[in-house]
Amino acid sequence: MDLTPLPQSKALRAVGYDAGSGTLEVRFRHGGLYDYLDVPPHIYPAMLDSAHPWTEWGEHIKSTYDYRRLE
Repeated sequence: MDLTPLPQSKALRAVGYDAGSGTLEVRFRHGGLYDYLDVPPHIYPAMLDSAHPWTEWGEHIKSTYDYRRLE
């Protein structure tokens, strides 16, 4: 999956989204890479437009969607 860099974020290095599967891929600055599953498509552009995407969306994403750690 292609990831879009988030230079404005202190927590996230990049995010990507696969609309076919509803998978949101998140690469953290600390090095972790996660897939969040069955995420609705409106969240991805909202994260790209946010000055603080993980502060704004992180708690909702973590508490709502299943995930798997990729690395």
